[in-house]
Amino acid sequence: MRVRFLPATVEIYGSDSREVKIVATKKAFSLERLNAIAIRVDARHDAVSIETTPPPPRRHHFSDRSGTVEYIINVPQTARITRVELPHGELVIDGMRGPSIAANLGSGQLVTHNCFCDQTIRLNQGGLNVSFDWLEERPIAVEAVIEDGNVLARIPTDATFQLRALAKQGHVSSDFSPMESRKRGDVSEINEVIGDAPATKLSFRADEGNIHISEVIW
Repeated sequence: MRVRFLPATVEIYGSDSREVKIVATKKAFSLERLNAIAIRVDARHDAVSIETTPPPPRRHHFSDRSGTVEYIINVPQTARITRVELPHGELVIDGMRGPSIAANLGSGQLVTHNCFCDQTIRLNQGGLNVSFDWLEERPIAVEAVIEDGNVLARIPTDATFQLRALAKQGHVSSDFSPMESRKRGDVSEINEVIGDAPATKLSFRADEGNIHISEVIW
């Protein structure tokens, strides 16, 4: 699955169904602007591509530049999400169990929840949240990078995992670690293994911002 959007709120949910369901709500200040927002869905037997095209820019400084789209997308939880691109807005990916997901957000809030698959996620500016209600024995690797902003990872207290968290200009902290993060100039880092023979590898990097690994008791 491949998706590309203009400024939007995008929620992607993994489901037990073999079907893909897309609900898109377009919003704008004028009917002309609303009708100019184009949504194109290309569906084949083995892939789905969604692309949102914004209206062309207006020449006049005070012309109507409004236009957003809110998406709720249900996909088979075993699907591969090859690419999600969003310039700014809110992106939520929940309940995926396929081979991998890849997401890139310009600015805003990026959240993944209970995605038991390899994750490659990147955010330029805003807040990044990776959370699990539990961890499983299947091997997964999460690689999350934010250029400007904070990272919060919520991990259950009985989980086992390998952690590498690095803040180039900020602070790294972990509820799982009794030790303070190592400091090298402005760089803060934690590199450790929690539990025996963990199958999950977590890698977080913040260029400017803080990283916190929160121990969650359900």
